Amino acid sequence: MLAMPRIMTVIVAASATLLALWTAWQFRSSARRIQAMVAIVVLVLYLVLLHFAFGFPSLPTDIAKGPGTDVRPLVLALFACMLLGMGAEYLYHYLDAKPEERKFDWGGFVKPFLVSPLVFVPLAASLQAANVDLSSFNIPLLMLYLVAFENGFLWRGYFARKLAQSQGG
Repeated sequence: MLAMPRIMTVIVAASATLLALWTAWQFRSSARRIQAMVAIVVLVLYLVLLHFAFGFPSLPTDIAKGPGTDVRPLVLALFACMLLGMGAEYLYHYLDAKPEERKFDWGGFVKPFLVSPLVFVPLAASLQAANVDLSSFNIPLLMLYLVAFENGFLWRGYFARKLAQSQGG
């Protein structure tokens, strides 16, 4: 079984907590409690899947790519680039709207941040197999940052693709 790095464990746990709180807030009326329960059950099933696939929420002590190499700063930087991409995607659609139709929607802005671990896990998993020199800023490292930003910007397409795959399409 693959072990989830400590930083990813913390990110997934924090995002799952925020997503559960957001769901509870969105479905606080008694008329929508069944929808809220379904959403919470889906989140719990996702966390159970992570447990069996990666041992979540274990906190492994060895997350380095080699002797003396600490990838935590890189993982945090990649996660931040992905979050910037998600914010940029919202800003892009906001600015694309007609000036009289522009209205800031907190829910639409926060939603991608709550599901960010789902988008980040494949990127972080690919980082484990990558042979990137972390000692200096170079082209492969720049490409990782740009791919992280792109994953954030295109998060809606990622979800649509995964949903189609899960429905057998």
